[in-house]
Amino acid sequence: MLLLQTASLLLVGGIFWALHELRIPSSFFLTMLVVFSSLGLGFLVLSRFALAVPAVVLDDCQVGQAMLRSGGLTQRKWLKLAVLLAKSSIGGYVAGMLPFWIASFIPANTPVPSWFPWVLTVASIIGVTIVEPTMFIGFALLYLKDLTGNPIDSINSLRPSN
Repeated sequence: MLLLQTASLLLVGGIFWALHELRIPSSFFLTMLVVFSSLGLGFLVLSRFALAVPAVVLDDCQVGQAMLRSGGLTQRKWLKLAVLLAKSSIGGYVAGMLPFWIASFIPANTPVPSWFPWVLTVASIIGVTIVEPTMFIGFALLYLKDLTGNPIDSINSLRPSN
């Protein structure tokens, strides 16, 4: 992840250097577009390895073997990965920001205790902690589907038999 973020930041720097050399003025919108596009591309590449976690958990693979398996299973599946990544990012953002959005309905002149911001922070952490594992289910189902062709059969095969 650190390598991909470094590459993304180098890409951003390169784009801004090229814009400067071409004498194209940068606006706030252009800056945000370049930064978010570069980081999004980095996270999309990183998501190719998102199936490594289900491989470690479900199939008891070693980390290196799981990374190779994940890379093989996600070849030519950029759209699915982008949708799963967007779902996870948007869901995590909404879960993290929801307590603050709800608190914004409190009138500005209403006195709140000094510890109130900490309550919002803890609620945000709890929200993300609850939501993100369910967001991970999409990657796990993609892993199971790619191994067997049918995620429901894979889920049923994981259940203990009587």
